[in-house]
Amino acid sequence: MIKRKWLVLGVGLAVSFGATSIAFAAGAADTQDAFVDGKVSPSKLDKKKYKPVKLFLGVRTEIPGGVTGTQSNPHAEFISIPKNVKINTKGGAVCTSLPPSGSTPDQARAACPGKSYLGSGTASIQGPGGVQINDITVSVFRGPAKNGVQLHTYSPTLLAAAPTVLGSIVKSNAGGKFGSALSVPNAPETGSLMLTGFNATINKSTKFATANCKSKTMTFQRKVTYADGSSETVETTQKCKRK
Repeated sequence: MIKRKWLVLGVGLAVSFGATSIAFAAGAADTQDAFVDGKVSPSKLDKKKYKPVKLFLGVRTEIPGGVTGTQSNPHAEFISIPKNVKINTKGGAVCTSLPPSGSTPDQARAACPGKSYLGSGTASIQGPGGVQINDITVSVFRGPAKNGVQLHTYSPTLLAAAPTVLGSIVKSNAGGKFGSALSVPNAPETGSLMLTGFNATINKSTKFATANCKSKTMTFQRKVTYADGSSETVETTQKCKRK
């Protein structure tokens, strides 16, 4: 139902008026460019001991020719996290229910256990004819499973059409540079609109993410699979310093 609302909204809006990276692409990527953003703070860390950190993750999709309403939207996201970073899926409270569609960030937090809240971010959407929606707030919660992540969105423009996106923390299959990954197998269907940006910062105080500087280069990787079946893989890196 949530996905259909995004689709209807996209068609309605279309009538009335998704860092340094390396890309390997085909299909949809011929007309759009994927990017991944990632950052660990602080960047000065112990060589061996893992300490709580603030973790920023984000995805961006740029359409050089502008959104036409016929582009292929992201269907699935797989964001691999550097092996220097550990994600704790065992501790903390879990929000076993979905915050109501259209609920504000405060209402979403009230609907979940306090310690299930991990952090916040923003999202943006573009549509044909220069339509832009940049008032989307993202709230991150654990759940509903222990390794699950709920990405609740709120927009005064979208209201009940703004969904809660479900993801999970899994082991990365992208190679030795990576440890965990955020898997989002069913990205929101946005119809003629394009989800051009989505990010969140996990608060250091949650201890959900810990890191060291065993490797001085941290690599973040995004593999996005588009609705037309094509995929694109991009990476970005961050340096860390040893204490």
